[in-house]
Amino acid sequence: PWHPNFSYYGFRYIQVEGAVMRGEPNPDNLPVINDLQSCFVHNSAEEYSTFESSNPLFTNTHRLIERAERSNMQSVFTDCPHREKLGWLEQDQLCGPSLLYNYDLTTFGPKFIHDICDAQKTDGNVPTIAPQYVEFGNKWGDFDESPEWASTLIIFPFQYLEQYGDNSLILKHYEAMCHYTDFLTSRAENGILSFGLGDWYDYQENAAAGFSKNTPVPLVASAHYIYDLQLMIRASQMVKNKKNTKKYKALLKQVTASFNNKFFNSDSCYYGNNSQCSNALPLFLGICPNKTEDRVYDNLIAEVMKSGKPRLTTGDVGNRYLIQSLSQRGDDQLVYDMFNHYETPGYGFQIKEGMTTLSEQWNPQFGTSLNHFMMGHLDEWLFKSMAGIQNVNGTHGLPNIIIKPFFTNGLDKVKATTANLYGTISVEATPTSATVEIPVGCKATVILPNGKTFTVGSGKHSLY
Repeated sequence: PWHPNFSYYGFRYIQVEGAVMRGEPNPDNLPVINDLQSCFVHNSAEEYSTFESSNPLFTNTHRLIERAERSNMQSVFTDCPHREKLGWLEQDQLCGPSLLYNYDLTTFGPKFIHDICDAQKTDGNVPTIAPQYVEFGNKWGDFDESPEWASTLIIFPFQYLEQYGDNSLILKHYEAMCHYTDFLTSRAENGILSFGLGDWYDYQENAAAGFSKNTPVPLVASAHYIYDLQLMIRASQMVKNKKNTKKYKALLKQVTASFNNKFFNSDSCYYGNNSQCSNALPLFLGICPNKTEDRVYDNLIAEVMKSGKPRLTTGDVGNRYLIQSLSQRGDDQLVYDMFNHYETPGYGFQIKEGMTTLSEQWNPQFGTSLNHFMMGHLDEWLFKSMAGIQNVNGTHGLPNIIIKPFFTNGLDKVKATTANLYGTISVEATPTSATVEIPVGCKATVILPNGKTFTVGSGKHSLY
């Protein structure tokens, strides 16, 4: 049998011309194909996750995201398997927790961080693509450098630490992380960055996506500069670099003050232009001025409910921060409602339209790619909040696990599997019971909606 050795193509349908399949009519005596098979080509990183719920929309949403992730796992995480096949970086950190819940990235993760360091410029800048096979030049300069993309160098190693309890990426690439942070400092004017792609592919009704429409680009770029500084303080403490710890703490204080001075409306307590992304980012980062966080959050909720029902307007960047900002404050019901429908924007509309992988735009009818995983942020919430699998606060690597599943009307069962370095973690739960599997060397606190709490060690446990 023949197959291509040096290329692969993403596709959904196969059209055969100039031949017929065995058993079909062949009046023109064309060549006969005995058998034709499609091969799913992807990276060899083990997939150890499963996810199901009693609401098929969320089960199918996981499937959409997981298939898009898997088919874009090649030698790098690509944007799409059929067109560019480039290693755009923002998805690696914005969907990083999803990827880590689904796949064993103990070799692939270090590999693509190494790729980023290889692509880093002498001035510390990191391109949006690694390896950088293409440069976009002056006309499309924002496609060459954008803090939300390049910050993967700093953010993903901490996500890796969260999942595996392994800080080796931080220790190994600390100097490269410092170099990029210092590059951002050199580009900032009074602490504000004014370049990049912003909340790429955010949503406006009946409009094709593209450059950020709803949120100021400098707000999104500067928020990621703050995020980087927060993490670099922790990284500097890990390597016991007191000088850099002091430097980044001082910078964080200055940049946060500049950010709030420029983007915070103190009278109405909202950021930027009051878009969902504008308010979600500072809430996620915990940088709202003293005693204003609740009012900023109220404005975020008002924007989510602006149409009379919970709907998002966020894109590639803002979507994760929107979901996590809501979930961190206990508003998982609102997250659920925001996606529990078959309208656009949302995953249900893509399912209704017959998508088998996640599309690039919230509305796939506007074309572009039908196999992108960059909007796959909800998968993190499905595992972390709906299935409830997460680290005990202040710990890393899931040796001390909290399992606190979420239920609501229309959702009365959830089943999920993931893994840490110790083995398989699984939960199958209803509002009144749970069966959990905990790896050797780990322990878990299981919290059911009825208030019952159980502390268990390794093994399989049925709890009521």
